[in-house]
Amino acid sequence: MRRYAWVLVALFVLAVAPAWAATEIKLYYPVHLTGPLVKEVEAIVADFHKVNPNIKVEPVWGGNYAENMQKTVAALQAGSPPDLAVHLAVDLITLRDMDAVVPLDEFVQREGGDKYLTDFFPGFLGDLKAEGKIWAIPFQRSTPILYYNKDLFKKAGLDPNKPPTNWEELLATAQKATMRNPQGQVTTWGLTIPDDIWLLMSFIMQNGGRTSSPDFKKVYLGEQPAVEAVQFWADMANKHKVMPRHRTFPISVQDFAAGNTAMLIHSTGNLRFVRDSAKFEWGVAFLPKHKQQAVAIGGAGFYIFKKAPKEKQEAAWQFIKFATSPEIQARWNIGSGYIATRKSAFELPIMKEYAAKLPQVLMARDQLPYASPEMSTHDNWKMRNIFVTTFQEILDEKYTPEAGMKKAQAEIEKILAPFQK
Repeated sequence: MRRYAWVLVALFVLAVAPAWAATEIKLYYPVHLTGPLVKEVEAIVADFHKVNPNIKVEPVWGGNYAENMQKTVAALQAGSPPDLAVHLAVDLITLRDMDAVVPLDEFVQREGGDKYLTDFFPGFLGDLKAEGKIWAIPFQRSTPILYYNKDLFKKAGLDPNKPPTNWEELLATAQKATMRNPQGQVTTWGLTIPDDIWLLMSFIMQNGGRTSSPDFKKVYLGEQPAVEAVQFWADMANKHKVMPRHRTFPISVQDFAAGNTAMLIHSTGNLRFVRDSAKFEWGVAFLPKHKQQAVAIGGAGFYIFKKAPKEKQEAAWQFIKFATSPEIQARWNIGSGYIATRKSAFELPIMKEYAAKLPQVLMARDQLPYASPEMSTHDNWKMRNIFVTTFQEILDEKYTPEAGMKKAQAEIEKILAPFQK
């Protein structure tokens, strides 16, 4: 009799087990910058599990932004994409062209529609929309800012409280801050900028130029404002020799933290690394303007994938809501340097206290009124590869800025030709 009772219990457990089982979702995410951001993401996932025991999120680090996108594309081609992923805003058109992701308007309406969205900074939402629909929710968003070493400014006879505000001042400050040994070799650079086209886009915009069309089918790299922006950049490296020709994203910020460069133009996403690593007094400022104040928005959002079953899409949305809540965004801002995407995050006591200790954290947020989406097209990574390769060849003086930019324009036009139809 007792054995029969245990059999009944076992059958009951088996019958109800599916109801108790957690919905499991796979999350692909990138870490493009230096710092312990993997641990930050894992901590967010762990806290989500505490309040959502019926959902299990498996975070999978995919490398930098490009590598993470390659991982997702490979998974899509293999028929086993993630359920949820963090990808760049500029990946939106590629993911839509692949019919890989779902619009999130239905989920957003449940949360209050426009009332829910108005708490996000508009600049972070604009480039995640297409054809009147929203395809991703802003998560790790950033703009470039100017970092400067106040100690090196003093050493060069510069006012440590007056960073450059325009291109002319940027060059003049870099010239004064560049230190050379008796043999003429640079010992401290006046300025360092990673040779990344996201950063170059800000220079093009500052010169009154444009990068890509709103329909993602055209680029404008051969136009005079773009050519002039590249000329100014190349001249700082090759003519005036106040900055290195080439630096990667990680190495450049390490150079700044080590005191090897007086100024650095880089993502706000490295604010924590500088905070934790720099042994000198430092400040941040808006990017120096030229014809206008301008900056390119960067970073990524959460996308939900079409092949995920409905219950996994629902679970993914629950995680998106949690990770983009004001409280978590405030923590993410403090832990990473990426700008909290919710306005209300800056009103929380934890952010106010942090900003009082480190006022630099507000610079990127305050620069947002001058921000515009970065360059994005169909076949985006092919376009970017042509652009970045040509840009590096210009810096190596293989082409003049005008010849190089017109060459890149022509090659990209061939890639985009099929989409003109």
